[in-house]
Amino acid sequence: MEPTTLPLLIAILAVWASLNGGLVVIYLLVSGETLGFNLGLSKRKPRKQVDDVASAPTDDAPVLVDESAGAWGLFVMFDDPTIASNERLSIVLSSAGAVYESSSKSFTVAGDSPRNPIYIANAYPPGTLPTFNQDNGHFPVKGVSVKMLKKSKSATPNKLQLVRLVNLAKELSRIGGKVVDAEKHPVTASGFQAVIDGKAKV
Repeated sequence: MEPTTLPLLIAILAVWASLNGGLVVIYLLVSGETLGFNLGLSKRKPRKQVDDVASAPTDDAPVLVDESAGAWGLFVMFDDPTIASNERLSIVLSSAGAVYESSSKSFTVAGDSPRNPIYIANAYPPGTLPTFNQDNGHFPVKGVSVKMLKKSKSATPNKLQLVRLVNLAKELSRIGGKVVDAEKHPVTASGFQAVIDGKAKV
């Protein structure tokens, strides 16, 4: 090897390494990946965490969980409760296939998931409902709770039963009242959809 060949080879390798290093530095500056430094040559949008956005409840999503009752549910409050509204309540419950439970003095709807039935109870003390068979009660029912009992703290509500729960609450509200969540906030149309989509606060 001639004496000039080695320095020439080293010079060529140095130029090649410099060019590659320069290209890497330019790329990092343009993409804004170096030490959080951005020359403004690239407008990067913050990354959205898809999983968090998909599972996050919407702003007007109702609160389903009722910790005091250990249940998920909604409440239907009647605007002008009368004995006549008690009769309409009995008709809605009968058409929904509700069965009267004499032990709890409330109604049960098996719905689409018999293992996780829906309970309809009086929302106000003493918390009992009349049978509606021959007795419509001596006092107007002011409101009812439509709920599913929580089996454990980590349990999640059955989706099919949530649809049934929403539909039943809507039917009961047609008697003459409004549906509210566990925190007594009125449930909107988008709130009902949030419950069905599994985005309610549980």
